[in-house]
Amino acid sequence: MKFCLVNGIEQNQIDIENRGLAYGDGLFTTAKIFDGRVQYLSLHIQRLLLGCKKLALFAPNKVELTEQLSQVAKQYNLAVLKVIITASTGGRGYARSTEPKSDLIIMVYDYPKHYDELARAGITLGNSKQQIGINPMLSGLKHLNRLEQVLLRQELANTKEDDLVVTNLNDEVIEATSANLFFWLNGKLCTPEITSSGVNGIMRQTILQKYPDTLIKKVTLTELASSPAMFICNCVMGVMPVKSYNGQNLSIILPQRLRNVIIPKVTAAS
Repeated sequence: MKFCLVNGIEQNQIDIENRGLAYGDGLFTTAKIFDGRVQYLSLHIQRLLLGCKKLALFAPNKVELTEQLSQVAKQYNLAVLKVIITASTGGRGYARSTEPKSDLIIMVYDYPKHYDELARAGITLGNSKQQIGINPMLSGLKHLNRLEQVLLRQELANTKEDDLVVTNLNDEVIEATSANLFFWLNGKLCTPEITSSGVNGIMRQTILQKYPDTLIKKVTLTELASSPAMFICNCVMGVMPVKSYNGQNLSIILPQRLRNVIIPKVTAAS
């Protein structure tokens, strides 16, 4: 970690009774800093505030949060920003304190420089043997309860693939281990429906806004196997074409209009 602020104070400590630690009572967002700016800053702010509303968390002031994140980003040419909002301490058991308060944690990490090469060369993709649960109460949110993703990353570490396709308990394709998934079927760009599982990523939202004709559908692993091309994406890695899926070679040539909009520039070392 390069830098950390907790409630506006430069430190890396927090109360051990914080509800984010005890119950995962909070949410987060992860963004890319490039050339001293947070990419998709307004969307990240929107994600945090909407998440606070859905979880009934005390939300930071939008203007103040935007200014604070902007000021932090100015210190870096290339880095990863992580923002966490938790329900702070207080209350008994699962019940929160009646006092309106939350903790705001802002962290900066090194950017994974191998992402740029993977974005150019493409990644290998397999299928996860594990499945994530169905939870419409939390679906789409980047909440702090990430044990499923921890187990998925542990599985990934023991495979030869760069990432894995994850299904839910209904055998529906949802996402990769930490990224959203897009694919082509019958010449049409598609992405899985995530109504009951998964995270609605900022990059996914951006692509759907730019390409509203994208088909959002329930899809099985069998259907996905017939796709001639696919990619995964999130705000830090950008877009990564899949060069092979379960050993089957795929095209990594994405439409130029898609690449121009959503693939970040090749970055320089900070």
